[in-house]
Amino acid sequence: MSEATTSQGFIHLRVRSAYSLLEGAIKAGKVARLAADAGMPAVAVADRANLFGALEFSQAAKDAGVQPLIACALPVTGIGG
Repeated sequence: MSEATTSQGFIHLRVRSAYSLLEGAIKAGKVARLAADAGMPAVAVADRANLFGALEFSQAAKDAGVQPLIACALPVTGIGG
């Protein structure tokens, strides 16, 4: 990735890992390494309805020098009628 396309201020906030069945294919640990290679200071893993990859992702982010942001996309039903 060239310096012109790398932005220090950009952070992915909705990455789905392989722990999000049918939505993500990348291993949680690899997310942090790719973010570090792209020059990002932080990256978020927001798997759907689980936090199974949180520890793996956090440890990989620490090793890669990237701040881990952990989120969970929760399905909500029954709101609004």
